[in-house]
This record gives sequence, structure tokens and C-alpha cells, in this order.
Amino acid sequence: MKAIKCKKLNHAITSRVIDLHDKGYTDDFLPTKDQTFLHIQNSENFTMADLNIKVIDQGFDQLTKSYKYIHTIETVNGDKGLLIADFICTTTFFAN
Repeated sequence: MKAIKCKKLNHAITSRVIDLHDKGYTDDFLPTKDQTFLHIQNSENFTMADLNIKVIDQGFDQLTKSYKYIHTIETVNGDKGLLIADFICTTTFFAN
């Protein structure tokens, strides 16, 4: 019988994201090169001043073998979502 290869699951990160989705943080955000954040669902860009960003948790990503930081993001117009990044997102990070 052939062995079946399986990808390792990021159980801790996945569980945390599901928990935050249940709390209303259902949208997704990405940092951009021009120091704004892209709201994936509606393609709107936000500046750091227009967002409330909090680091919620850190987890080890089994696929990339690196730590990821889970952030919650709330926009000025009430959207709530997540950012998962290799860095802690703060105003000082974008100042550099």
C-alpha cells in the first residue's frame, strides 16, 4: 500500500482564525508597498490612521516554518477583519 503524503496543518493558527471569525472578524487585509492596507473583499485601501490594529496572537506556521502574527483590524466604516503577517504591524513598522 502506498503511503499518503499529507500537508501539516496549522492547527493553532486555524483554530484562532475560526474563533475570530465567530467574533465577527471575517474580512481579510494585506499590507501594501505604499504603506496602506488592502481590504481584500472590496479592494479598498486604508491608511494606518483609518484602522484600529491589534496584535491578538502568534502561531508557528508549519508550512513556512516561521512565526506568524495574527492581527485584528477594524476600519473607520465598521468593517472587521484579520491580517496574518510575518511581522508585528505597528505605526513604527511603517515609519522605517
